[in-house]
Amino acid sequence: MSSRRVRVTGLGRPDAGVSRTKKQQQNQGLPRQHQQQQEAGGGGRAGREHAHHLFDELLRRDTTSIFDLNSALSAVASESPAVALSLFNRMPRADLCTYNIVIGCCSRAGHLDLAFAALGRVIRTGWTAQAITFSPLLKGLCHDKRTSDAMDIALRRMPALGCTPNAFSYNILLKGLCDENRSQQALHLLHTMMADDTRGGCPPDVVSYTTVINGLLREGQLDKAYCLFDEMLDQGMSPNCITYNCLLHGYCSSGKPKEAIGIFRKMCRDGVEPDVVTYNTLMVYLCKNGRSMEARKVFDSMVKKGHKPDSSIYGTLLHGYATEGYLVQMHQLLDVMVRNGTQPDHYIFNILIGAYAKHGMVDEAMLAFSKMRQQGLHPNIVTYGTVMDALCRVGKVDDAMSQFDRLISEGLTPDGVVFRTLIHGLCACDKWDKAEELAVEMIGRGICPDTIFFNTLLNHLCKEGMVTRAKNIFDLMVRVDVQRDVITYTTLIDGYCLDGKVDEATKLLEGMVLDGVKPNEVTYNTIINGYCKNGRIEDACSLFRQMASKGVNPGIVTYSTILHGLFQTRRIAAAKELYLWMIKSGIKFDIGTYNIILQGLCQNNCTDDALRMFHNLCLIDFHLQNRTFNIMIDALLKGGRHDEAKDLFASLLARGLVPNVVTYWLMMKSLIEQGLLEELDDLFLSLEKNGCTANSRMLNALVGKLLQKGEVRKAGVYLSKIDENNFSLEASTAESLVFLVSSGKYDQHINSIPEKYRPTAKSRAVFSQKKKIQGCLMLPVAMEL
Repeated sequence: MSSRRVRVTGLGRPDAGVSRTKKQQQNQGLPRQHQQQQEAGGGGRAGREHAHHLFDELLRRDTTSIFDLNSALSAVASESPAVALSLFNRMPRADLCTYNIVIGCCSRAGHLDLAFAALGRVIRTGWTAQAITFSPLLKGLCHDKRTSDAMDIALRRMPALGCTPNAFSYNILLKGLCDENRSQQALHLLHTMMADDTRGGCPPDVVSYTTVINGLLREGQLDKAYCLFDEMLDQGMSPNCITYNCLLHGYCSSGKPKEAIGIFRKMCRDGVEPDVVTYNTLMVYLCKNGRSMEARKVFDSMVKKGHKPDSSIYGTLLHGYATEGYLVQMHQLLDVMVRNGTQPDHYIFNILIGAYAKHGMVDEAMLAFSKMRQQGLHPNIVTYGTVMDALCRVGKVDDAMSQFDRLISEGLTPDGVVFRTLIHGLCACDKWDKAEELAVEMIGRGICPDTIFFNTLLNHLCKEGMVTRAKNIFDLMVRVDVQRDVITYTTLIDGYCLDGKVDEATKLLEGMVLDGVKPNEVTYNTIINGYCKNGRIEDACSLFRQMASKGVNPGIVTYSTILHGLFQTRRIAAAKELYLWMIKSGIKFDIGTYNIILQGLCQNNCTDDALRMFHNLCLIDFHLQNRTFNIMIDALLKGGRHDEAKDLFASLLARGLVPNVVTYWLMMKSLIEQGLLEELDDLFLSLEKNGCTANSRMLNALVGKLLQKGEVRKAGVYLSKIDENNFSLEASTAESLVFLVSSGKYDQHINSIPEKYRPTAKSRAVFSQKKKIQGCLMLPVAMEL
């Protein structure tokens, strides 16, 4: 083979260390005017005609060498493999370089069969195939997820043909394995390369290590990836920016910001300059985790280093600001972006419109929508979807439908998001006919609103108490041929129960079975709970017994619901009987069930039984909650057993639990009733020391209780605390204050009340007195005023 041919073959190597550009290499040997045309030309019909014209001229020249023809063929192949193959058929002669180009063209065009046929011709001709000859084949096989076949060729067939795989060959295999989530095999192959290197084989390069590190990270094997990174350093290999970016992205994706920052700092210490991808990776992580202010610092650092942010990087930070509601910062960054010469694109406008929509700023959203058109950008389907969602949120469903008609007229195809947004908006406005019409159109376009969409809508309506609308949606599902599943039925059943329509829920359960949908435990629990809340314990027990016969085993939630219902209807014996049966059946109790039993016993004057159960739970070291202690403390205090309640309060701390506001309120209420006001103050101080904060409700309740007991001075102290915390005075507290002043019994203590509350109390007291007088004289209040 000629030296010229070897030289041309070398030019095809991606890792060849040459100074000329690929385009210059491809154009070598072409007439100057054709080089210029080739550089200016592109694909398409004009490019094909030019390529054929060039080949015609080369073929007419007597001095044209195979080198010139291969150069022309290579130039065409980079732009259009199909055209290159047609030109190959016109070549009067070919060498190994020619076939290398042809094999590459066939592989890139997806015709591996033709590529293998060309390789067969090389072997039959007697040429010694080189690693570059096989590289396109290896790439094509890996692209088709046939990495095992590629490995067989590289590790077995290539050596048999006298061709040693090079680093580029191995890197293709490593990437293929990682793309198939076989990073462990890639790691083994990398170690094989290292072992072969000691025997004069092919050592792994930075691309090899980076490829496997990235594969391990994508599969979540962070520890192995970092070990390989350390191994890479031990081998004297210097990681490049791409290596660090892979590690950075891997740690950020796995929610390990400390490790990511550590990698970033090491990168800077090792003298590897972070690129735009590095900074963007950090910014994306920070913005996704609600830390857009920190992302801004990264952005400023990037700009300071001389990197020019593009639209996508601006978009990352703008989206972060929008998500967190920092609209002022969002506008400021947008101004910076425009001043720096980057005009908003579709992505940026969609962020702005979405931010306005999220915060109910429909007018601003529509203004941004108009500006988008003014700048020559036509809204895409995402833009329209965002605008329609904003309009539907504020009930402007007719305007949303107008935008829908407009997007159709502009030739855009509505997607599932657009249809679901409009259907939801129409249903919320009681426009059921139009919603059904749109659902039918949606299905006609091949976009079916799935069961999940309808279930979400049903759940929203039922939680808002709009069960009639929910039933309409439920019926609509049948008309548009969407399958109703157990969640669909259970959601509507829950809606009926919340609305107090348990009989309707029961009818729906029967219809559910007839429709071939099997109720689950949640379905039965929902109706049982509905019966219990309506005091229909017999119906609840009847349905409870039916569950097992229908093949649905009751769980702890079911038993807890029945127990609660029995206690609420004072059927203590039945509740105890069920409790004992549960123990015999080996049913495991959770703390929620025990709380129901303890509270049920206490409410039905069985406090001693509850205490015995509570102490047994303490003995077996069962994990108790604050609520458990609160139930028992409340029962003891109501029974006048104050010392036992105090002991229980102290034991709560001993068990490592911190009393909550409810616990403290129970104890404080008891101390007020007993007149132990000094102990009340001590207890309030301990509340603050234990890290428990008195809320508005608790302070208002304290003041109200003190006022009821005539403890005006002490009430004044806690009124001051309400004022210090900027809490509001609740209506019941204000009423107690007015009653106190109007009675006149505590005038000597009126100065104990903070001054800001005195005028209010006095004016209300005067008004109250006037109403009493008017009531006696039977005069309307309006006349007196």
